[in-house]
Amino acid sequence: METLVRKRSLPSRASKSRNAEANAAKGPIHSASPAGITKHPLRLLSGVARQSGIGNPDSCMIILSILSASRAVRRALSRELECELGFQDNSGSCFATLVTLYALSPLPATAADLAYHAEVSRASMADIIEALERRGLVAREAGRRDRITPICLTELGHRAARLAVHRFLQVASNLAGDIGSPNRKTTVSTCEQVESRAGVAVL
Repeated sequence: METLVRKRSLPSRASKSRNAEANAAKGPIHSASPAGITKHPLRLLSGVARQSGIGNPDSCMIILSILSASRAVRRALSRELECELGFQDNSGSCFATLVTLYALSPLPATAADLAYHAEVSRASMADIIEALERRGLVAREAGRRDRITPICLTELGHRAARLAVHRFLQVASNLAGDIGSPNRKTTVSTCEQVESRAGVAVL
């Protein structure tokens, strides 16, 4: 019995072009930002910078190194927080909310205060508070559901926040390793300069 082998026909150049235009019109396949680039493309970018002469290769390498390190640090801290808090918090907003309440304890905070410190919209903060409330980590004053309702940690929330904060600080210290005081100041200063320049349009 003859076996039939089907070969997928290759699209013509014209159809390839039309497909590319259609895909471009739909927008990017992934919504990941350049900050999420993995280390391998970062190394390639470094090589391109040195070969092309675009920008200052050494300056580019600093930024690429910061991006790579930042990605690794965020991944490591996310793993620890997921372990301590028992749920994923990719944006860090839930953790920022717990940190704020933990730092202010025993004083309560409003949703507006928490949104400011977590750097999210008030609508997003409302969702975060509801999620934390369902887990029994925060509580609102009984009978009030508006945005000026005082919010505080429950006993369970205080324990969870304390463990998460302590673990975060321990991991951060371990990641820094044996970076001494002189290097620490230089590193912090460099990051502050980059952060400042990233806040404005740099041409």
